Amino acid sequence: MSPPDIALLLGYVLAVPFTLFVPGFLRLWRRREPAVFAIAQTGAALIILGWLAKGDVVSAGVNAAWFVGLTVAWLREGHRRRVPRA
Repeated sequence: MSPPDIALLLGYVLAVPFTLFVPGFLRLWRRREPAVFAIAQTGAALIILGWLAKGDVVSAGVNAAWFVGLTVAWLREGHRRRVPRA
């Protein structure tokens, strides 16, 4: 197994349970667990690097968009929950 394959495997193992399965996503989104967010984003970063190492720029770009989108959404939602509403 090549290093890019290992990065992809490990990345998907880290990211998928917290993004595609409801219990993991609830831990990520509703309970706002920073460790879960860090694990999911580490997995996404490994996926991006794995696809780049394989030369698949399109797959890397799609996953990079997911990485950035999830980061922005997670931070915005956390900000909304902390700001008192008038």
